[in-house]
Amino acid sequence: MTVTAGGETAEEEPAGTAAMGREVYLNAGCSACHGLNAEGTDVGPSVAGHTAQQVHQQVRSPLAQMPAYSEAQLSDEDLDQVAGYLAALESMEEHAEPVKLSQVLAIHHWMAISAITAGDPNDALHHVGHIIERVKGEHLETMEKARALLREGDLHEAEHLIEQMLAGKAKPELTLAELNLRLALTAVDQRDRAEAIHQIRHYLERVRGAEREKGEAFLAHLREGDVHGAEHGIADLLGLERS
Repeated sequence: MTVTAGGETAEEEPAGTAAMGREVYLNAGCSACHGLNAEGTDVGPSVAGHTAQQVHQQVRSPLAQMPAYSEAQLSDEDLDQVAGYLAALESMEEHAEPVKLSQVLAIHHWMAISAITAGDPNDALHHVGHIIERVKGEHLETMEKARALLREGDLHEAEHLIEQMLAGKAKPELTLAELNLRLALTAVDQRDRAEAIHQIRHYLERVRGAEREKGEAFLAHLREGDVHGAEHGIADLLGLERS
């Protein structure tokens, strides 16, 4: 609180203002992929209006092809400012898209799943709507079912339908089993053990032999609370490096 010359009081600008968040957003290089105003480019999607939880998830444990940013690269304080800045922006109905249609579809599928994970059905509906505009046949019917489920509040079943349509369309291509592993790894990074167990159970439904044995080992690690062991096992199976 400050006192003006006229004796009136005025609220000070809070920490993490939009201006500060935008400055960090630009300095961290986010605009190179997501645009100067988070409107999206031919490299990355629009992130304007995304919730703080979504931004934290995607920066620390990204879905799709975005690289993860460690705390050493972007501090928690700076990430909070960026998340606040993006959350305060108005979501864009029309925004720049990657050039290739297959990449557009994959990104919207990933972002819909990310929104569901973050508990934001409205943003999930936004991305599902973009998918529906671009697909036909069985894909269209499935996504319309997913949209109906989202509107009814059944996020769990909607997520599974979106996952089914994403498998094979993501770059690099993912089987449903690999997609479950990717989502399990994201859940582990977010310390959401219940969601990680859920995804590993689905993974086990789809694999046999040595892969199933490894999956059962991941599940045992998670049930015992050994998140670190599960994380490295899943990452190794996906061919991802973990420190």
